Amino acid sequence: TPLPLPSARLSASLEPASEAPLLLALQPFSMVFVLRLRTSQGVKRLLFRNQNATVKDLVLQVMDLTGVKPTQLKLIHTDPVSRKKKAVSLANLSGTLGRLPLRSGDMLQLVEDDKVRAKPEPKKAADTAESKEELKAKQGPHMTFNAFVKASGVPAIPDYTSFLNNQTNQRSVNSYAPNIHWKLQRYRHLDIISFSDPQALQKFYRNSFPELKQELSRIGILFGRYVEGVNPLVDQNTTDDLNREKKWDYDANGLRADVYAIYEPPQEAMENGARFLTDPKQDVVRGIAEAMDLEPVGLIVCKKKAKLDPKGFQTLLTGKELMLLARLQSVFADERGFSRFGCVVLEHTDMIEPVGLAASDTCVALETAGLLDTAPKIPFKLRLKTPEGCPTGDMPRIYVPKEADESGGTNQAKDVVAPGDPFPIDFLLVKVIVSQARQRQPLFRHIEFPVNGGMSELKNYMRRFSSEPFHEKFSDFNLLLNLLDLMGEDESETVVEIARCISMGAEFPANVSDKLDSWFVQKQLFG
Repeated sequence: TPLPLPSARLSASLEPASEAPLLLALQPFSMVFVLRLRTSQGVKRLLFRNQNATVKDLVLQVMDLTGVKPTQLKLIHTDPVSRKKKAVSLANLSGTLGRLPLRSGDMLQLVEDDKVRAKPEPKKAADTAESKEELKAKQGPHMTFNAFVKASGVPAIPDYTSFLNNQTNQRSVNSYAPNIHWKLQRYRHLDIISFSDPQALQKFYRNSFPELKQELSRIGILFGRYVEGVNPLVDQNTTDDLNREKKWDYDANGLRADVYAIYEPPQEAMENGARFLTDPKQDVVRGIAEAMDLEPVGLIVCKKKAKLDPKGFQTLLTGKELMLLARLQSVFADERGFSRFGCVVLEHTDMIEPVGLAASDTCVALETAGLLDTAPKIPFKLRLKTPEGCPTGDMPRIYVPKEADESGGTNQAKDVVAPGDPFPIDFLLVKVIVSQARQRQPLFRHIEFPVNGGMSELKNYMRRFSSEPFHEKFSDFNLLLNLLDLMGEDESETVVEIARCISMGAEFPANVSDKLDSWFVQKQLFG
């Protein structure tokens, strides 16, 4: 399916400069190193800048969260593959977490007894919200789509398009727009977005420096493969309150997207978001992806971290960015209207932790029908747009629970957001897990070639990797996307064959190698 790119085109190039004039360029990038600690008070997250954090950092952070003194601290690590349990050695405080060895995402168990017990979390102050806007969508885990279907049946997607098309006909109760309830979607179509090589994130992050300097955002498309039958809760609590082993229902398995490459189409960075422009390489991208059995699996956004909302609402995606995500999910939806397309957000901060999101089915339905609009001067909110000729009373209503109502809006104590009034978008978002593959198995050997590299960049690239055989030095996603322009349109079959071989990890056939030898001599590409 081609990407839905607008017809407008910028005359000026938006290609990032080779050396971004930012102090940020001197800072190494890495996904934040996350460990989870299971205690009698629940599972807690331990955040470190990277795997070079020390054992002392681990001990101090555990002590801060649990109150357990270092001399009493005992931790158990369960290997995620073999499931064998082993005590974590805390003797060498200067040793690194990577040498223990621990990997980001691992689960640790705090050993507790009558003398050593994790301190309970302090009770939160009672909610003193003074307006309906301060009532947030209730937090809670999302079920896998299969688990929801097994428990409640296939969910129905609101049909706002029929509502719009029925304006001139005689109205009935069923012809009015479905109403919207202020609560999180209980299921998600995509459970995990996994990166086989974090260097793809690093390259995209570096390319975003010019936009970050102007406090704008950069966007791209994640290309990868879907993996069915994934258990997203495999490392969660495995026993219940009575210490009985929980049995996972494998009919409720979820879906994972393994990301292998990030494509950065022509785009225009604007306030509170960005938009795609007409892409002359669209057909080439689609052909290369199909040859390598890849498909678009998500949107990626890199942006400066926004100020926290004083009322606690999310500031990850603006309303404009959520509308773009909803449109993309609509394009990549199946015949039932469900979409497995997701989103990863990188916020420019000292510790970068990628965050996964998706638009809810209701959000996609509203955007597809053209009923969503941005709120002027309120970037992280949206409003309902009344179509021309549609009575305001026929518009869908957003029901939110009143301040004294703790049912999540399931009873009659509800307020209504009027059409045109801004509302926070938290309840239109679905959280998705972002992870790094436990075993580094990248599809591409290199992530070095520029987004729009030419012959001079190709010569430098080939000189750098001159000692490698063809099937290794050509293993770069951006190089493959530019190869047809470099070799000529007559070599489309050769480029597709090269992509297919790289996808399978196979050496090039003799006829392809011979053709590349001749082309290298002609263009003086041998180092």
